[in-house]
Amino acid sequence: MYGLFLIVVLVVVGGAIAFIGDRLGSKVGKKKLTIFGLRPKHTSVLVTILTGISITTMTLAVMTTVSDNVRTALFGMEQLRQTMAETENRLAYASKELENSKAEQAKTDATLAQTRKDLDQLMEQRRELEQRADELQRGNDALEAAKAELMAENNNLISQNQGLADDNAKMADDNAKLADDNKQLEDRNAYLTTGIQIMREGDITFRAGEVLSGGVVKCGRSTEETMNDLSVLTDMARENIAHRLGDKATEQEKQIWILQSDYEQAAQIISESQDDMIVRIVSIGNLVRGEDVRTVLQLYRNKRVFNDGELIATKRLHVNVNKEEEVDAEITSFLQEVNGIATQKGVLPDPISGNVGIIEGEEIYNTINDLRAARGNATIYAYAKGACEVFGPLRVRLKIIASGVIGAF
Repeated sequence: MYGLFLIVVLVVVGGAIAFIGDRLGSKVGKKKLTIFGLRPKHTSVLVTILTGISITTMTLAVMTTVSDNVRTALFGMEQLRQTMAETENRLAYASKELENSKAEQAKTDATLAQTRKDLDQLMEQRRELEQRADELQRGNDALEAAKAELMAENNNLISQNQGLADDNAKMADDNAKLADDNKQLEDRNAYLTTGIQIMREGDITFRAGEVLSGGVVKCGRSTEETMNDLSVLTDMARENIAHRLGDKATEQEKQIWILQSDYEQAAQIISESQDDMIVRIVSIGNLVRGEDVRTVLQLYRNKRVFNDGELIATKRLHVNVNKEEEVDAEITSFLQEVNGIATQKGVLPDPISGNVGIIEGEEIYNTINDLRAARGNATIYAYAKGACEVFGPLRVRLKIIASGVIGAF
C-alpha cells in the first residue's frame, strides 16, 4: 500500500513538472527568449533538458525523502554490501557453531541419558539396600527378642537345674535301692523264662520268625485286587501249616491270626507303591501245637539284584587238597561270604537259617574236584545261576581257575 502511494506521488510530481516545463518551453519559444545569450531554439532545448533534470531530481528527492530503502540504495549500497558480507560471514560462523553445538548437545544428551540410566540403577539399588536394611533390622529386632527370651529361659533352667541336682542326689539313693530290687527281679525272671522255654520247647511246631508263606504282589492295582492276592498267600500259609502238622491237624490249628488292620494297611501300601512288593507271612513267636498261629505281614520292595551269569564274589585259595576238612572249610567260608554279599545287596535271607542261596550238591562236588586238579592253588568264582530278585533264592554256580591258567567262563 505504501509503494502504491509512492508511485502515485511520483507520477503526479513528474506530470506536474513535465506540464510546467512544456508550458515554460512554449512561452520561451513563442517569445523567443534567450538564456545566457543562447539562441531561442537552443534556449528551448535547454529548458527541456532542465525540465527532465528537474523531473529526475525531484523524483530522487521525493523517493529519498519518503523511503529509507531508497536512501540506503543510493548512498549506503557499499556499506550495505559490506554489512551483508559481514552478516553472511557471521551467519556461516553461527551455522558452524550451531552444528558444533548440536553435536555437543547430542553428546550431552547421550551422556545425560546414560547418567539418568545409571541414576535409576543407583536409585533401584538404594531402594533394595534400604529394603534389605529394613529386613535386617526386623531380623535383628527378632533376634534381640529371642535372645531376651532365651536369657530368661536360661535363668529359669538354671534355677530348675539346681532343683534337679537336689532331686538327683535324692534319686541316687533311691536308685541304689531299686538296683537291688531289680537284681532280685532279674533272677526271678530268668528262672521263670527258663521254665517257660522248657515248657514251650516240648512240642514246638513253628519257631519265631519262621516264614509260613511268601510271594510277590503286583503294585499299582486296586485295594480289592491286592487284598485278593494277600488272601491267596494266606491260603498258601494254611496249606503249609497243614502239611507240617499232617493229617491229624485240626481246623483250629490251621487258622492264621492276622489283624484286619494289618491286611488293609498292607493292601493300601502295595496299591500306592511304584514297585512290586514282596509279602511274607511270618510267625510272631514259638508256637506249641494246639495254639493259635499268630503271624505278622512283612513287606519289602522287589527289584532285580543279580542278573543271570553275574559275578558275585571271587577268592584266591591256597589249600592242601589232601586235607578234606581244610578244603570243605575253605569252600564253606567262601559260600558264607557269597551269602553275606547277597544279603547286603538286598536278597532276603531265611529268618531261621540266614541263608539266601541254593547250590546243588553236584556243583560242590565238581568244585572240589577242580580244586584238587589245580593242586589247591586257584581262584574260585561265584556266579548267579539265573536272575535273582529280592525274594530269592539265589542259585549259585562255582568256577575254579588254577593260578597262572587263563580260563573262560
